[in-house]
Amino acid sequence: MTHLTDRHCPALITHGTAADGAVLTLPLPDEEFTACRRCPGDMCARAAQHIKGDLSILTQVVHGPAPPGERPPADPGARIRHRWLIGHQLAFAVWRLIRHTLQELIRTSAPQAAERAARLYDIYTVLFLYTGSCSAARYAATVRADMAAHDPALSGEWHRDHMALPDLLRQARASCPASVLAPLTAAVKRSHHIHMAVAGKLVPSGQSLLQQAGKQAGVQPTEAECDVIDDFFQVRRAPICEKAFIAQAIRRLVQVVCDIRSYGLTDLEPPPQVAARHRPDLDALLGSTIGRFTELADFLMTSSPSLVDLSTHTGGAMTSLTDDTKTVPITPALHRYLVGHTMAPSRVQQDLMDHTHALGTVAEMRIPHEQAALLTLLTKLTAARDIIDIGTFTGYSALALALGSPPGGRVITCDTSTEWTGIAQDAWKQAGVADRIELRLGPALETLRSLPHEPTIDLAFIDADKPSYCDYWEELLPRVRPGGVLLADNVLYSGDAANPDATGNAQAIRAFNAHVHNDPRVENVMLPIADGLTLTRKRNDEHLTMEACS
Repeated sequence: MTHLTDRHCPALITHGTAADGAVLTLPLPDEEFTACRRCPGDMCARAAQHIKGDLSILTQVVHGPAPPGERPPADPGARIRHRWLIGHQLAFAVWRLIRHTLQELIRTSAPQAAERAARLYDIYTVLFLYTGSCSAARYAATVRADMAAHDPALSGEWHRDHMALPDLLRQARASCPASVLAPLTAAVKRSHHIHMAVAGKLVPSGQSLLQQAGKQAGVQPTEAECDVIDDFFQVRRAPICEKAFIAQAIRRLVQVVCDIRSYGLTDLEPPPQVAARHRPDLDALLGSTIGRFTELADFLMTSSPSLVDLSTHTGGAMTSLTDDTKTVPITPALHRYLVGHTMAPSRVQQDLMDHTHALGTVAEMRIPHEQAALLTLLTKLTAARDIIDIGTFTGYSALALALGSPPGGRVITCDTSTEWTGIAQDAWKQAGVADRIELRLGPALETLRSLPHEPTIDLAFIDADKPSYCDYWEELLPRVRPGGVLLADNVLYSGDAANPDATGNAQAIRAFNAHVHNDPRVENVMLPIADGLTLTRKRNDEHLTMEACS
């Protein structure tokens, strides 16, 4: 067997998927990164370009579906292997960050270092939930069988990147006050309990391959055994600069987030069973998965002085999508700041978001809270009483509109689903606005055509099937009063709306955007909030007309 450790070959930035056999290049755990000036050719420049591109994808995926080229394998067996490989490769990078953070904590006893280490442990715990998101039967037939074929005793104890962490934790406990360590102690306990729960789910017998092969656990592995597990996870050991390391980690982070956006964190198996006292920890981690990974992007981008020049040109961690220097790109950290300084959701709104999130991948149809807050504010600013909401789903947009409307106001909301709108109706009742919302089940176009033709609508919001946007627009606009507001969601469509060769829904959105932009009956602005929101005001000149989209 030829292992992948190579002390002479330069690191290569692999940009494929796990299925493509992408190799992760890492230095040995006790080795520092090399200086960028020692990198051959244009490696650093290529790494910076990969980081820019992948952070742009990550920004899109945080707010919408995964781009077609980034979607994981659809076959469950292939997806289990994909998750096991990519999740572990990313975990190796996280372990390195944890190692450096613990070393800083031991040196300084700084509370900030303890908090950062705690958050990194939580990120690793979510990664373990991700890699182990299948049933025991599927695990035995795929990953465990693959590992046994690679080496009958293959063990996680052979991970050379993790070996130093237990000792560093002991040193931190010996050198830091308990009050400083409190968040880290809690995170390590969470990680242990959830790790054991996932392991117990995947291997109900509790017998590892190491034990099954008759070997003793807890014994220091040999270099050859460490090489075996590096081989299995396609890890190659060679000197690399920090920028190359971060580029590889960000690439795998994009793959993980795209996978979760496409299939959910636990699509192959429900979350593991844990003791009742640990269930809130598990639920909290499951409910903030994407947030944890965007936080990891921030950790990676701020960990390296060598990326200061990149940050200067990208507004932090993200690629600027415009040449206008007044435009600030929205990094994950800046997005959290933005949401944190927007009026907070009510208890009912938060419960509805949580309930919707639990539905899985369809939850992406819910508008984000900052957009709901804008809808509420616009409704109040325009004193809107007669409101139309196209696309109810679980009722978050209708709830936001009703909360902004005065007593006696009316929101007509349209959908075809009784399952999802049942969730909506419960939330409206809890919020005390059910009397302001009228749910109409059936095709939205039929509902719109049944409305009076007089221009009495104060505000309308379109967020439904994209090919019908132009039809909705043409039915709504004549019924909107002069000075009234008409909004449309998803007008950027994960960035695909800017592609002249777009197909499907993105092509329909492009046609709609062009139609609105050229419509003389309205004043319009496209806002880069969430997946893009078009805000229009109907002009007062009633004689202006426009042909409908073809």
